Amino acid sequence: MDERPQGNGEKSSGLRTQDLATEGWTSRLAVFVTAFLLIESITGLWIYLAPFSAASQFQVLLHTAAGLVVLIPYAYYQVRHFLVWYRQTVTVVMMLGYVLGALVILCSVSGVVLTWEAAFGPKRSPVWDLIHLVTGIVAFVLVAVHLVLAYTRRRAGSTRTPEFAPAVRRFVRWEVAWVGLAAVAVVAVAPFWPAHQIEMPVPQGYGLSKFIEQFDEYRGNPFAPTYARTDNLKLINPDVLAHSESCGSAGCHEQILAEWQPSAHRFSAANPPFQAAQKLFATDREPAETRYCAGCHDPISLFAGAKDIHNLDLAAPGMQEGSSCAVCHSISKVDQRGNADYVLTPPTKYLWESTKGWKKAVSDFLIRAYPHQHLADYDRNLMRTPEFCGACHKQFIPEALNRFGLAPSQNQFDEWRKSSWHVETDAQKDLACRDCHMRLVHNSGDPGRGEAGDQRRAAADGAHRHHGMIGTNMFMPAVMKLPNWEKQVQLTREWIEGKTVIPEIAHVWPEGPVGSIELLGPEQIKTGEEVVLRAIVMNRKAGHNLITGPLDFMRVWVHLRVFDGVGNVLAEWGAIDPATRWITDEPGKLHEIGNPRDQGTMVLEGLPMNREGVPLLKHELWMSAGGKGARVIFPRYSDNQVYKFRVPAGTAGPITVKADLNFRRYRQQFLDLVVPTMEKDSGVYQFTVPQDSTEKRIALIDGTPMAMLEPR
Repeated sequence: MDERPQGNGEKSSGLRTQDLATEGWTSRLAVFVTAFLLIESITGLWIYLAPFSAASQFQVLLHTAAGLVVLIPYAYYQVRHFLVWYRQTVTVVMMLGYVLGALVILCSVSGVVLTWEAAFGPKRSPVWDLIHLVTGIVAFVLVAVHLVLAYTRRRAGSTRTPEFAPAVRRFVRWEVAWVGLAAVAVVAVAPFWPAHQIEMPVPQGYGLSKFIEQFDEYRGNPFAPTYARTDNLKLINPDVLAHSESCGSAGCHEQILAEWQPSAHRFSAANPPFQAAQKLFATDREPAETRYCAGCHDPISLFAGAKDIHNLDLAAPGMQEGSSCAVCHSISKVDQRGNADYVLTPPTKYLWESTKGWKKAVSDFLIRAYPHQHLADYDRNLMRTPEFCGACHKQFIPEALNRFGLAPSQNQFDEWRKSSWHVETDAQKDLACRDCHMRLVHNSGDPGRGEAGDQRRAAADGAHRHHGMIGTNMFMPAVMKLPNWEKQVQLTREWIEGKTVIPEIAHVWPEGPVGSIELLGPEQIKTGEEVVLRAIVMNRKAGHNLITGPLDFMRVWVHLRVFDGVGNVLAEWGAIDPATRWITDEPGKLHEIGNPRDQGTMVLEGLPMNREGVPLLKHELWMSAGGKGARVIFPRYSDNQVYKFRVPAGTAGPITVKADLNFRRYRQQFLDLVVPTMEKDSGVYQFTVPQDSTEKRIALIDGTPMAMLEPR
């Protein structure tokens, strides 16, 4: 307890020591400091032992505030207390006091560090957190022991000092009063804690009975005809799954937010082609059936109940975020069936998490100071598996939707699973989705950097996974002028062109183009004879088919040109028609889907058809019952196309054959039909990117000397 220091180093008599003890129990500073240490201990234990709740978060704030308030008074008290007692005979109580003082000082220092980190740093230090926890618990026990021993040791002499017992009783009453006052304050502010509605009941008649009652696969799912559902089959407030910007405004995940902002996951719902196709779907069937698409493209609107006839735009606030941070990180269960077969467990929100200003600052502080719930909600091991990606990257058209029978669509998951890139027996050689599409970003400032439980990773590797999901999506970020779209276009172009090097998988994943092209043909020819060339295209590095995804969208094709010795074009296949911007088989002849391997040019493609055999040119997948002209290349396999031409008499040699393997994200006809003004309005026209190029020289043994010719 606190007393006035003695002068001149004189030793106290037993009576004087008893008087000092009595003065200590009556000291207002001792009462104040002890009360706040008790409040710190109680709130600390609450934080450590109680489940996450608004009350627990308030305890964090109270614990922090009380700790800051008592910091200087405790330091002053501790110095005075030491100066009074350090010259006395050493006792167990005194030794406990020294240990207790050291622990409280260490606990206070660690608390200040943790408070600073929670307020201004990206994350709290696990070492300082452990120090604070251990010293706090031990100090709590020692405070009680120290006080009890201090009382019992002096109780025998209380007959000589009648003021001692009343002083102790007053001390205890004051401690109870202070702790009670803190409890009353907690109860008083409880009605004012902000309530955040997370879930909402599903309205009567919201589910589509024609799916739920007639098809077992949708039984009990109010979100049918998607397989996506919430853990308790309720709707979710869109505020809970939106506001991805807050992940980067808290001083935590700025890098990852910047990567995600122009990604395909971000624009999955808001991009113009999807919006146009969704409107076609809603018009042809009914708005509620667009839930089939929303499971992967627009989960925020889906789970908010916005995919309904009563909502004309079929969107909820936050739709622009597509697959937001909270959506992907809240998926708790998946099934390899695909078609968005996942369960979403909504996260528990912190106080004021979706606000701005000082409230947002407090919320950010709570997340960093008390991160257990944040980690439990968002850091799921499921996300590290290819099955997680497969929930959406595996699609088929069910009989319930096309009213015909199950029809395949896109299936990157099984294409990868059956490929040689998936090596179950050797984890070091096994490559999965995120190894390629979520490369490591080293020297990361993200608080989640490092990963101990992953192959080719370490807890201290200082890296996070790139959330741009780099693949082939660079057209929409440019059209929509999304944040950081220029960087996304650059990384995607480098990827398509085969310039991307990923160091952590370089020993497995080769350098060079993803898809390569090689030319086979004669070394020399004569004029007038038919020349036969063979273009061989290989899927070198894609972990799935080349092409994959919606085959009615993407196009990879061979653009092959034959030149004479002075640069005149003798033959050409696969050029872009200047009027329509469609792919041509030959100059003036637009490409026909499904042409034979010795006619026209090679185009990797496909075209869905309805049950009457009518081509579906506008991505009307809800009617797809099959297709035609599907041409893809399995991983590490190849395909080829034959090209024939004749060299006219009088041609100058040598003959040069140039071939490009080109890529486009969209079939131009689809854009013209569904979003005819999008390119003009945005000022961005679809890119054509060469994946690989090659050249072959053929000697012309009877050609006209070049000196006698001029280029035409």
